[in-house]
Amino acid sequence: MKKIVSFILALMLIALPLTSCGAANTGEAPMGFVEISDDGLSYNLYVPDEWTPDLSTGVTSAYFDGRDPSNISMMAFELDRTITSLEDYWTSYEPDLKAIFPDLAYVDTAEATLDGVPAMQYIYTASMSGLSYKIMQLTAIRNNTIYIFTYTATADKYDAHIEDVIAMLDYFCFTE
Repeated sequence: MKKIVSFILALMLIALPLTSCGAANTGEAPMGFVEISDDGLSYNLYVPDEWTPDLSTGVTSAYFDGRDPSNISMMAFELDRTITSLEDYWTSYEPDLKAIFPDLAYVDTAEATLDGVPAMQYIYTASMSGLSYKIMQLTAIRNNTIYIFTYTATADKYDAHIEDVIAMLDYFCFTE
């Protein structure tokens, strides 16, 4: 009996790395989610069925609905040679961000991961056109490409969708 249990445990440990990315590894959307990334991208991104994919901008994105335009987007682009770390990226990006949002105020900054790749998460508030927003950006560098996931909501709607956003990040999977 001990040998059987040990054998089953060994099989489970071998299989665990093969099942990373949850349902994303199967090429099918997790139940209750739809894929919004296309085949040409180096990742799979899924959003809950209630969200509306928005492919009109050329950026992988989705929004909640017309009355609540809370939205997410994923951008990826090759880094230039001067950027070698997440810290370098944020240091170069932050002045532009502050130029757009002069009242930007950080709520939280934390280390994170994106499909096992080290990442940084920035949560901040800012206002534009008389509305107060709360924004989460998660940045990760993989194969000299920076991946930027952004969740934007009005400050009063941010918490209403954070569980969906966490699920999107949990199901996110690099494909290459």
